[in-house]
Amino acid sequence: MYAGQGRRYLDNQYQEDKKMIYIRTPPELWEEYKNEFNFTLDACASDKNHLCEKYYTKETDGLKQDWTGEVVWVHPMYDLYLPKWVEKCSKERCVSVLLIPASTHTKYFHDFIYNKPNVEVRFLRNPRKDGKSGWYMATDEGEYSTSVGYIRPLMIVIFRNV
Repeated sequence: MYAGQGRRYLDNQYQEDKKMIYIRTPPELWEEYKNEFNFTLDACASDKNHLCEKYYTKETDGLKQDWTGEVVWVHPMYDLYLPKWVEKCSKERCVSVLLIPASTHTKYFHDFIYNKPNVEVRFLRNPRKDGKSGWYMATDEGEYSTSVGYIRPLMIVIFRNV
């Protein structure tokens, strides 16, 4: 996944410049789900942070690739393309597992996730470590924030389209 750099992501000029960096899936989440699903593809990765041998980067664009028959880890950027990732997962002939914000009020949640027979939602509890709250996601260089983690609610969404 790639996201805004540091606290500047709130700055309008920064958003307009679209200067983005990749961030890594929290290791404790990856460990839990890789053992359950045995992923064959990381659809939203970089050359430095991919979690599977087969992966797509921003340049190879996982949204344009065929995922048929794969077991796919999808940790997209939480931006305006997020609905496209959810829609792709709902249509591909594979098993896909997304790590996304628990935005139950959105159109994509109601159109592609809510009450669908082939979809499972797992709401994640906000972790607390060393007196701090939130999911800590490292940069592509492996550096973690030491102040605040991502504190908005997250969910795992599993599409079983096989």
